[in-house]
Amino acid sequence: MKKLQLAAILVGGFVGPFTGQALSVVLPEFADTFDVSMGRAALTMSLYLFPFATMMLFSGRLVRGIHPHKVVTWAYIVTLPLALLLLITPSWWLFVACYAVIGVANAFTTPVLQIMLRELVPAENLGRALGTYAAMQSLGMLSAPLVSGLTSMISWRLTFLVTASAAAFILLARLPVVPPPASSKQNVAGRVQWIPTLIHMLSGFVVGVGIIGIGFMTSLHVGDRFGLDAAARGLVVMCGGAAAFFASRKIGDMADKFGVRAVLVVSALIAAVALATIPISPWVVLVALLWAVSVAAAQGIQATVNLAVIGSPGGSSLLSTVQAFRFFGSAAAPVSFLPIYLAIGSQAFWICAVALLVVAVAQWLNPQRVSR
Repeated sequence: MKKLQLAAILVGGFVGPFTGQALSVVLPEFADTFDVSMGRAALTMSLYLFPFATMMLFSGRLVRGIHPHKVVTWAYIVTLPLALLLLITPSWWLFVACYAVIGVANAFTTPVLQIMLRELVPAENLGRALGTYAAMQSLGMLSAPLVSGLTSMISWRLTFLVTASAAAFILLARLPVVPPPASSKQNVAGRVQWIPTLIHMLSGFVVGVGIIGIGFMTSLHVGDRFGLDAAARGLVVMCGGAAAFFASRKIGDMADKFGVRAVLVVSALIAAVALATIPISPWVVLVALLWAVSVAAAQGIQATVNLAVIGSPGGSSLLSTVQAFRFFGSAAAPVSFLPIYLAIGSQAFWICAVALLVVAVAQWLNPQRVSR
């Protein structure tokens, strides 16, 4: 595989989370641009993520007989012009329509690119490879709030130039050719283990709704408590992506060495403690550090869930379905936690912490046999 093609896979891992988080710290500015309420501005993020997550329920099965590089190429052919249209559209409804279609297209890139990595990387190094891919996803989360916060000084719309540029690069680099998932020799034989799969779905949903999707809530918290502007709020939220970026490859190594279950349970416990401490933290630097720990732990949960699913019977088809629940969670977060935050303030973080404790217990009791 050429280095440029590998870079295209990794950029694909970057651009999806970047686009999904592009509005997380500029909701007030977004609302002013289109003269809509904060509630409708938050709904915009959900209207990207709900179609994305819904299509991911089926995308793995829909493309089982198609070469992955063709699927991803067409997804970015759709994404590129729509990302450019987001730069100029004067209507909130048109913005939402374009944004939602980009989300649907992304449902055919996130899981398919990981299936490509499975075909291209030796099994003993798969954890590290998926960790690297997860690091690029984290880089997307890291840079989106920073870029949108900084560009808001001119226009928050400029953030979507990154989405368009990434799509153009992937189309020009061209992805490596691998067999369609249905004909892969690396498929794991056996019957689908539904109870472990449901536990993984629960874990992904909690990661989405309780950590990844509440970047906006962290932004509002530091803005309300410490009086930070959009750029400063973006820096705080960016700390989460930065921590996940630097931790992701190490997480993959630990999963290869110690096993999936151990990394999953420990990550969930760490995230629960960190989130529970945010509301009582008196310094913005400490909040940024705790948020960083939370997001890095979330990446630990998601990366090891992906590793467990892709190595299980029916994994190539189930991967997109399981991952969809993380994005359902992210989509539900703005519309569910914004009213809670407005009602009880930063104590809303404690609800997320309790949910993560449930994930830790469920994964500890998970009957799935996972190899070291």
